[in-house]
Amino acid sequence: MQSPKRITSILLSIIIFATCYLGYWGYSTAQRTNPASWLDVVAGTAQAPIQYRIGVIFPAYVITRHSPLAFRHLFAAIDVASAFLAVFALYFLLRRSVVYQRASVAARWFGAAAFVLLVQFYFGWLLWYQRPETLASSALVALSLLLLTVRVPLAGAAGSAATIAGLLLLALAQGFVRADVAFSLHVGVFLTCFFSSRIGNGFALSRWVQAGTSLVAALLCGGLQFYLMHIVYPTAKYIDGPMFQLVLNIMSPSGWIAFLLFLAPLLWTLKKLYGHFDTVDGPVAGFMAGSAVFFCLWVVAGRVQEVRIFLPFALALAPLTVEVAMEQFEPNGSAPEASI
Repeated sequence: MQSPKRITSILLSIIIFATCYLGYWGYSTAQRTNPASWLDVVAGTAQAPIQYRIGVIFPAYVITRHSPLAFRHLFAAIDVASAFLAVFALYFLLRRSVVYQRASVAARWFGAAAFVLLVQFYFGWLLWYQRPETLASSALVALSLLLLTVRVPLAGAAGSAATIAGLLLLALAQGFVRADVAFSLHVGVFLTCFFSSRIGNGFALSRWVQAGTSLVAALLCGGLQFYLMHIVYPTAKYIDGPMFQLVLNIMSPSGWIAFLLFLAPLLWTLKKLYGHFDTVDGPVAGFMAGSAVFFCLWVVAGRVQEVRIFLPFALALAPLTVEVAMEQFEPNGSAPEASI
């Protein structure tokens, strides 16, 4: 039986193009309904927190000024490129994981099918409160996980330096797209580096170099968010609702339906790993910790029904879900071991 890599790559590509095609028509409808859509962000008059997320809209605006393309075309193109980067970086990490490498051919086919299913499942929520920065943020998160796991292939200190630079550049870029995502991610990684057991190992960099890098990245994103909020756009106000949404979330139980449906795969993963979290390698543990930090920010300052907010973390943890599922499909008599 041949490897599932080829057919999986084809299926993932079809899912990406189909999803972004539907997304294009969402952008098109928004722009035709309101020709000034997204221009308020460029003008600096958008409401908070949308005003601070300029990393996709500003470059798209610059291109529209020097080409016949409109926002809808550029957003769709950015979505396609971002989706390919995110999905195939994560598929690469799945294929190099210990669980996948030691699995039988049948189990690899099962894992590939499960990964395709999860990507399709998560992408299905993109049109729910659609925003142009969601997939761009997902790509930056996936590439961060890749650099946390795989050192840049250069000899000696050059490889470590390039890895550090890559992580900081990704964090800086994420700061203009969704600073809260990068901040939460690197806070989680920083905290994970202080575990003395195996859960703190497995990073591409040495543990303490990674801790320092993540600390700088978190401070960089936090400082950038402060700069955008209080210096560049100090007049941006929360119009659609208060900055803190926790009370509204608690008082709106219907919003938790989408929340529970969207997080079902991740909740299942956590249930299966309960009591075995020490088997998870550092990068994945860091992402789990970062997703917990971001979850708290989301519930307190975001609307729980806007589940696409959590998509960058959910998608990045999809390989972990697949690895746990593969252990269930082909048990080897040991505890689930997830090591991307």
